[in-house]
Amino acid sequence: LIAKQRHESLEQASDLAAKLQAQRLANAKAAASASTNQAAEDENKKQSKGGFGDAIAKMMKDPEMLKMIRDQQRTMMDSLYSPLVKKLNLPPEEAAQFKDLLADNMMKGASKATSLFGGDSSTNRTELLNTLSAEQKSFDLQVREFLGESRYAEYKNYQQTVGERTQLNQFRMQSAGGESALTDQQTEQLLGFMKEEKQVVAAATGLPMPGDNQDAATLQAMFSGEGSEKVLQSQETVNQQVYARAREILSAEQLAAFGKFQTNQLQMMRMGMNMARKFIAPENLASEAQPPNP
Repeated sequence: LIAKQRHESLEQASDLAAKLQAQRLANAKAAASASTNQAAEDENKKQSKGGFGDAIAKMMKDPEMLKMIRDQQRTMMDSLYSPLVKKLNLPPEEAAQFKDLLADNMMKGASKATSLFGGDSSTNRTELLNTLSAEQKSFDLQVREFLGESRYAEYKNYQQTVGERTQLNQFRMQSAGGESALTDQQTEQLLGFMKEEKQVVAAATGLPMPGDNQDAATLQAMFSGEGSEKVLQSQETVNQQVYARAREILSAEQLAAFGKFQTNQLQMMRMGMNMARKFIAPENLASEAQPPNP
């Protein structure tokens, strides 16, 4: 009996030791897994913060990619600025030089702007925005010297509607050949509505509208949480007023298609501004995310 009890005790002790060892192994495994998961989470946070920006910055350093983007921009300049070239009566050689100047400036600005996506400090972002603003002024001087005073005045006036012209070009390409296709006359009328309503809303709100020239401080303010929302609300007001006036010149099919296009453009604008807020003014996002002090 004693031998049997001793044998059972040994078995229980052995079983308990095995269970304790298994528990230790499980705890060690769980701790290692938690450590690995935390490391992975930390890495994911790091990559989510800089990965996208780093990818863009790397892309903009690829000569082949830059050439492709530049070629696309140059083609866009042909479409976007042909009306102005015709109005200025530029000879073919000067017209080509003018469009090259515009495309090169756009590429230069895009290359510098990618630095905003690289996780730079807010100080560096501010410095970069100041640099971009200064370089835009320098570019304007180049254009003035190239065109001369009178033609430069026409250019500046034209620039006020470049964003709207780009949108209408996109809408015309989407609706080409269909019942909602715009005529040249309708396009110019819509362009006038968009320009006028943008000026009315800007005057009423005191806010800069997207596409206007802004200094670094204005850009920082625009991309704060409250600032970006006000800009989006202003653009929505412009869209509504333009849509109401468009009833006078568009068919029912054209108006419906144009309304959908406006909605899509506003959604894209919201996405773009949210992304820009993340990289231009991340300190604002951080402060917005913090709960208020009790």
